Amino acid sequence: MKKYLWFALSFFVFCNYTLKAQEEFKSGYLVDLESDTLRGFIKEDTDARLAKSLTFKTSLQDSGSKEYTPKELKAFGFDYGRNFKRQRSNLKDSPGFVFTKRLLKGKTDLYVWRKKGQSKPDMFITNNEIDKTVHLVNPSKRKLTAEDGKKFSGKDRKYLGLLNSIKTEQQVQDRKDIRFSEKRIYEDLLDYNRQFSENHPVSEYEEKQVNRYEILVGMPLENAAGATQFRVSILRDKQRIERSRNWSYLRGISYRHWGNEDRELPDFKNGTANYRWQTLSLIPIGVKYQSAKGVIRPYAYAGLGAGLLLMTDYVIENYENTGNDKVFGFGPTANIGAGLKIKLGDGYLLTEITPTIDGVFFNGVTPPMEAFFFNLGYSF
Repeated sequence: MKKYLWFALSFFVFCNYTLKAQEEFKSGYLVDLESDTLRGFIKEDTDARLAKSLTFKTSLQDSGSKEYTPKELKAFGFDYGRNFKRQRSNLKDSPGFVFTKRLLKGKTDLYVWRKKGQSKPDMFITNNEIDKTVHLVNPSKRKLTAEDGKKFSGKDRKYLGLLNSIKTEQQVQDRKDIRFSEKRIYEDLLDYNRQFSENHPVSEYEEKQVNRYEILVGMPLENAAGATQFRVSILRDKQRIERSRNWSYLRGISYRHWGNEDRELPDFKNGTANYRWQTLSLIPIGVKYQSAKGVIRPYAYAGLGAGLLLMTDYVIENYENTGNDKVFGFGPTANIGAGLKIKLGDGYLLTEITPTIDGVFFNGVTPPMEAFFFNLGYSF
């Protein structure tokens, strides 16, 4: 069975490089340097990629498309509310124009510039009343000198001065010491904008995300004689597609069963002999990395959680089976897997390999299971 399984997996990986899914274009608009608006269809992509360029076509029936850079446009946007504006960067490592996404509109507009491989974006804040824009960057560590002359390491807090300067009506004594965080700065500007909502209506952009649900059933690649083993898992896969098409977040539950009620009892006078092993693992947090393109997409995931173990044992007294006993265990679990997702309409067929051991339980016992499960499932 192993030989055919690995052959199938190799075939699917090969297909992934030769078959491509249809690119998604959504209706939207461009604003050129003369402030003229052109309507058409824009290829959806992550914020980091759209910061550098976009692909546009005037009709979905067009076989050709055109690529635009920030040097050629003032702004663009999708009809579902995702809008970008050109901003100038004076950073030494990345000077020039970039497209930034608007998250908040009001007396002040908040734009973010996401960069591949960086968790914290640059932020551009525009005060529409005075037509002033400031550029906030993630503070870096540097050597500072205290009043007594002692040197120490600290973070450049220039962003705080820029943030406070853009809020013109805010008194010095009311200014907050806000940590450099997209969430914190967003909340601070939202509170500020609400004070002026009568003259400057406030609107927020809610980023798109995709929630998929996965159901998988697995059997061992090789099963011991007389034993029954299977696995069932239900997961929710949450992907923030505007930030990444590769990474997503998982949560859910996994149940695994091993049983051999006809096992040969050990030859001893008194004791117990295990014949059933059941684990229920709760997975509150996990991450998945997957290919973003292709009909067939490889993926791998890992998640941490907590598991409940139920062992059922035969009770042996004077060399005879006198009944059974149940023993509970509890402990941390590690849930990992790797496989392929094959696009079928709006959903995916899942093929996955997972190790059989959910985790290490506090009672220190080892499950009587084979090495790996082969799982089939569906994502919808």
